Amino acid sequence: MIVRKTRPEETLRANELFAIAFELPTTREAAAKPDGENLHRWSAFDDSSGEMMSTFTINDYTVRFDGHACRMGGIGGVATLPQYRRRGGIRGCFQAALPDMYASGYDFSYLYPFSTAYYRKFGYECCVRKLFTSVRLSLLVPPEFSGTFRLAEAGNPMTEAIRAVDACWESKYNMMVQHRPEDYKWTEEPAPAVKQLFTYVCFAQDGTPKAYATFSKADEKEGRNLVCSRFCFVDREGFSGLMNLFKSLSSDHVLAKFALPACEAMQYMLPEWSMDAASSILHPSGMVRVINAESVLKKAAYLGSGSAVLEIRDPQIPENNRTFAVQFSQGKAVSVEETQEEADAVLSITAFSALIAGVCGFQEAAAWVDSLKVRRPTSLSQVFYRKPLMIVDNF
Repeated sequence: MIVRKTRPEETLRANELFAIAFELPTTREAAAKPDGENLHRWSAFDDSSGEMMSTFTINDYTVRFDGHACRMGGIGGVATLPQYRRRGGIRGCFQAALPDMYASGYDFSYLYPFSTAYYRKFGYECCVRKLFTSVRLSLLVPPEFSGTFRLAEAGNPMTEAIRAVDACWESKYNMMVQHRPEDYKWTEEPAPAVKQLFTYVCFAQDGTPKAYATFSKADEKEGRNLVCSRFCFVDREGFSGLMNLFKSLSSDHVLAKFALPACEAMQYMLPEWSMDAASSILHPSGMVRVINAESVLKKAAYLGSGSAVLEIRDPQIPENNRTFAVQFSQGKAVSVEETQEEADAVLSITAFSALIAGVCGFQEAAAWVDSLKVRRPTSLSQVFYRKPLMIVDNF
């Protein structure tokens, strides 16, 4: 088997391979479209025939992590032709791509798994969780909202207002993609009457954008529902604005469905949950992997001042497979250096990735995470603690 970066002239075949593997229709013109500068591919080839067996893409993103902008490789388009499955093609691509990502300056990688067990083998661990929420509009009593909401249309796409709302989430949550101006092309030509895709922006009385939602109708078992593909708000006022918008549509829809960050306090945003008025399902939304442990430790936010010695075991990226002495003061790293000291804790790269991102606190992890071995607790609860997490981009 030959594993290497995919050449530009192989883009057509890589796209065709994905379409075949997942039985998704495509046109030759679409499949032949050249990759942008923010997308890179790896492929595995049969060493006798030279046929492309497996492929995946690395989408280049900037994400927020503890107040820092970090380079993140979003893995997508993972596919293998049926006749080559279980031949190690994707494994070979990861074994080559992960060290290359380290050398290329990535801090993190993220993906949406078909199997969490499969991707744990490559160092990924469950990260963001979302509350997928359904609200019965006939029982919705929205909080008072003194602002307005307006539909994005051709003459008023409201791109800047949408960007302003996004910027709030991008500053609050770890793993949120820091969107570029070109990421807002979807806002530039709204045609709700034609596309039946509706984006409303909520504004405070003074004109400040507070929230937006993009939704379409879906005829489901409960009836006609309002299903959001985008749902973002700055604060309680913005959330109230969206609930007032949804209430105005209650005569034509049974449920409004949207995703919230997995924060316990979100349950207090709606005044009524009983009588089937609302329900939420907590669901994983992707897996994270640290690509450069030293860099991430230097950028991490800590609680107060202290020190910790961490041994990280990473079978794919040798540079991470070390013991680091971390000194921090007033919430920031003072030094991160390789050491021969005995570690306070030994972590697999999967455990380290989830814990440093902020999935859970140290005490929870020590009780339940098998690949975390604690020798001395010392300041570990100041290193690993729960942090706000959210991601809205798919790749």
